[in-house]
Amino acid sequence: MKKGLVSVITPCFNTGDYLHWLLDSVLEQTYPYIQMIVVDDGSTDNSRQIIESYVPKFNDRGYSLEYVYQENQGQSAAIQTGLDYVKGEFLVWPDSDDYYASPCAIERMVDALVNSPAEYAMVRTQENIVYDSDRDKVICVNGTLANEYEPKDLFEDCLFVKNNFYFCSGAYMLRMEEFENSTELPIFTSKDAGQNWQLLLPMLYKYRCMTILEPLYNVVDRISSHSRGSVDTDEKWLIRRDTYCDTIVGTLDRIKGMPDDERSEYKRKIREIYFFEKLDFCLNKGYNKKVKSMIESDISDFRIGKKYRLKIILSQIHLYPVYKLYAKIRRRIG
Repeated sequence: MKKGLVSVITPCFNTGDYLHWLLDSVLEQTYPYIQMIVVDDGSTDNSRQIIESYVPKFNDRGYSLEYVYQENQGQSAAIQTGLDYVKGEFLVWPDSDDYYASPCAIERMVDALVNSPAEYAMVRTQENIVYDSDRDKVICVNGTLANEYEPKDLFEDCLFVKNNFYFCSGAYMLRMEEFENSTELPIFTSKDAGQNWQLLLPMLYKYRCMTILEPLYNVVDRISSHSRGSVDTDEKWLIRRDTYCDTIVGTLDRIKGMPDDERSEYKRKIREIYFFEKLDFCLNKGYNKKVKSMIESDISDFRIGKKYRLKIILSQIHLYPVYKLYAKIRRRIG
């Protein structure tokens, strides 16, 4: 592990039209020690040609750029592949269709970590959400409610996605040594698994994260994004929820130093959250057979209240649409 070196892992999948934004923004950085690893996750466009054309530019800048190809396996698998090449003390993992908003972004993040108290092993910046068609127009800024030195740890905020916690690959930087001390590797690599939970949760359990109160990273609002793409069928939506649940549970299993009883309770809560999220979805969609299948499965650990019991009973006798209308009227009349 080379002290002071920042390793940048970027998965890409058919983002040849966007890669230059990120690559140019890395070349413009003021920080002098950067190793960039782009993992091509089975692209069929011109991504390889674009990346390889930047290798001489990185060399001229005193940086390194490594192109790694793998058959299409998903973001998490690409991150895991990239981790095998990491040589740096610090790690960032920006998406291939986003980019740094400031030439001093990486330098500011390193300085913040180096000068932070020992319990801070991560840093994040605020982030701009910008339009694909007009990158000068900021839609919103995430992280405006954050504190520089958070008064509490962010583990449960990340785990349960609450209190305005925001996931953004390029806006976070962590220390590699602390990451390796926090979790068992390799990370979970199901194709639709989220890499951010797997990188952030182990760190946030053991360490604190500080926030740079300035948007130093731009997230491009692009519907076809490999990491933020839409789910085009209800069945895929349900499958993805199962994958998210499995990813988080697997991540909890790999966190070092977590007591077994605490781990079991977190896992139970996560399974419960995703069960009821799927149950609500199926009830609202009128998927009565799916609801029946879910309630016939082993749900003994879940606390099913009266509201859900009524919804389930009505759905099975085909009266749930009437219940929804009744609930809507009750809300309107207070």
